[in-house]
Amino acid sequence: MEDSKATKDRAATTLVEIESGLESGKIIAEISRTEIARLIAEGRIVVLKRALPASLVLEFRRAVSRWGENMNPFPHGKSPATEPEINYHRIDNGLIQSSLPHMFHQFGFGNHGRLETELGTSATVISQAMLDLQNEVAGSNLDFSISGCRLKVLHYPAGGGYLQRHAHPLEPQRVGLILGGSKIGEDFSSGGTFFLTPFGNVDTAACHDIGDIILFRYDLPHGVSAVDADKKLDWSSGAGKWSIVLELRETHALSRADQTS
Repeated sequence: MEDSKATKDRAATTLVEIESGLESGKIIAEISRTEIARLIAEGRIVVLKRALPASLVLEFRRAVSRWGENMNPFPHGKSPATEPEINYHRIDNGLIQSSLPHMFHQFGFGNHGRLETELGTSATVISQAMLDLQNEVAGSNLDFSISGCRLKVLHYPAGGGYLQRHAHPLEPQRVGLILGGSKIGEDFSSGGTFFLTPFGNVDTAACHDIGDIILFRYDLPHGVSAVDADKKLDWSSGAGKWSIVLELRETHALSRADQTS
């Protein structure tokens, strides 16, 4: 049990790093789910360090890339929401008009059973661990279904991949999770996920390693600053920042760019 000084020190920190790990398919942490939920509700950014093994996440990322190389991309001008059980990928190069400007390669997995064994197995392990954590911390009852969540992988390529600052409705998700899929200094050198909190701006690039999970109050404005903007853009390269998230279908379209200063 932590002493009162450790608890007070953590309460005074905007970005809170907590040791964690994966045991029998469940993410465990050195403090309780209740304490994590309290920190998030206050507007603090929680990073669960080593929540998932880096080797598992790296192999999943590589399997996702291989799968995308052998699949036709989902067409622009049509929403994947029209086919809720589809597994798809698409390059959004920043030139298509959007209510939420961005540049990334997105991979959406609505049906793990239709994936090849290697990819499907790792997708299921990762997504279930994240969903259990989501529900336990947020007190939600989300699931993987055609009206529930799907696993989403986002590759922000070196050469300027980004996501404009935006905000989501707080309900019903309440808590957002971002699993790190890349390593700063190896996969990319600059850019990363940032937040506007009640305590000031937070840049997570230096502390969000592969296998770490960021948890945040879902209505906090956040985005991804341009990744290695000085590099040449190459969509065939895996260089850049990789993020893995849970996308709740019913609120996905309600996310809007945040224009506040």
